[in-house]
Amino acid sequence: MQAESTAIIARHARRNFLVNVLDGCAFIFGISMVSRFTVIPLVVERLSDARWLQGLIPALYYAGWLLPGLFMAPAVAAMPRRKPWIMAATTGERLPFLVIGVLFLVWPGMPAATLLTAFFALYAIYATSAGLTSIAWQDFIARLIPERLWGTFFGLQNGLGGILGVGSAAVAGAILAALPFPQSVGVLALLCFAAMVVSYVFLGLSVEPPQETVPRQTFATFLRGIGPLLRGAKPFRSYLICRAAIAMGLVGHGFITAAALERFHPPAAEVGVFTGALLGAQALANIGLGALADRWGHKQVLELSTALGMAALLMAVVAPQLIWFVPIFILVGAAQAGYQLSGFTLLFAFSSPAERPTYIGVANTALAPVAALGPLLAGWLAAIFGYGPVFLMLMAIGLIGLAMLHWQVPTPARGAATR
Repeated sequence: MQAESTAIIARHARRNFLVNVLDGCAFIFGISMVSRFTVIPLVVERLSDARWLQGLIPALYYAGWLLPGLFMAPAVAAMPRRKPWIMAATTGERLPFLVIGVLFLVWPGMPAATLLTAFFALYAIYATSAGLTSIAWQDFIARLIPERLWGTFFGLQNGLGGILGVGSAAVAGAILAALPFPQSVGVLALLCFAAMVVSYVFLGLSVEPPQETVPRQTFATFLRGIGPLLRGAKPFRSYLICRAAIAMGLVGHGFITAAALERFHPPAAEVGVFTGALLGAQALANIGLGALADRWGHKQVLELSTALGMAALLMAVVAPQLIWFVPIFILVGAAQAGYQLSGFTLLFAFSSPAERPTYIGVANTALAPVAALGPLLAGWLAAIFGYGPVFLMLMAIGLIGLAMLHWQVPTPARGAATR
């Protein structure tokens, strides 16, 4: 069966590459309409003046995205095909935006507390559904896209999606300016849902043959196997530790805008320039670094992007003028692109195809505390010590992670993920 499946995948390689790039582009275009960095904080701010509620946005997003993976790993490993589960579970990523759109357009006069509660509940469904889908989707892509093209694939998907995201952000700004709240957000949510329907169609056009599976484990048996896995897989264990340190260092990027506002008090137009520099650099870096990673290696690209990210933090500390923040945000965009692209893809190289869902689930769960709690800790420390000392502390942590990555994580051999 394995030989037949491999032949089918090879026969449909171009189709699978194209439709999955288009799936990602449409999805990113849609989700940019209701960006968790701009539109969703606006919704929360308009419906409540409680600042702590802003912290629920990243907490729900990262907990939903990362935590369910550990529970899904043994189930995914036992599936002969990932696509049926993905097509079912990902509807939970899409339908909440249809409901939000209808809710905000049809019942805009609903009490603010009720509207906000409903919004957070729907956003939690979206995030949790993303987490339930993530391991199966990551393994699905690793199966269908040849290893030599992983960097190019993710680079094109995220890069072209990012370019479209710049356009959707402009559309979102125009709609927010033209329509009253919350109807404006309702229109954006419906546009997001429409793009996600297009994304769903492209995803459904993928061709995935059945492949060999591993016997279904109980969750208790799966958990008991994690300790021996980590003890026996030293490169993977070192990778998790260094990537967590790098992720903690990159947490500082979320506070650079606040630091610029506090020091230089720029007008809103200047903040728009920063956003354009960030998104443009991120889109172009995804395409360029994706192609580079396929030739140079994902470990090397992750090292490069980490160095760029730490340089951005140092520049934010010493910047004497506001204009410095344009190149700072260019560095941030490139660093975030490389971290997502190669940090994500390097994980595939540590396991065989049969083990891959387990490795992805363990990695996602291990990173969840840093992703969910790191920004809260950094914000608390910034309130006490200021942004500069916190940036230097996070830079030191990130550089430790970079050193560990360079000297303690071996460079994966080409083809290691398909052994």
